[in-house]
Amino acid sequence: MPDGVQIDTDKVGEVGRDLQTDAESGFAVAADRGASLHRHGVEFAARLTPSSAATEAKIRYAQALANTEANLRAHHAAAGVLAGAAQEIARLFATSDMTSAHAQRKVQDLIHDAVRAADAAVGSTTDGAV
Repeated sequence: MPDGVQIDTDKVGEVGRDLQTDAESGFAVAADRGASLHRHGVEFAARLTPSSAATEAKIRYAQALANTEANLRAHHAAAGVLAGAAQEIARLFATSDMTSAHAQRKVQDLIHDAVRAADAAVGSTTDGAV
């Protein structure tokens, strides 16, 4: 077995394209739909006499909705970053001699940068989650 990374560039490119499709037609659509469905705000208990329990429940519900929508948007961003990295890696492998140390370092850097960017996108929504 040769040293270094071996890759099926068609499969990696396919993964990248699938991630991009999921990002655009999955996470983004779900976030937009959630925002549209809840644009009117939290209406439950609107006709009841105000109480601290109902008010607290409405506040927590509104926070949960906001966090869910933020998480969907962050996952959309993360999926886009990872899709781009997968597509770039496939392109690099398909067009260069990937046995070289320089090419392998480039792939490692792409993976590292994509994971860090995806973590940052997703991690920014977990602060103060309900």
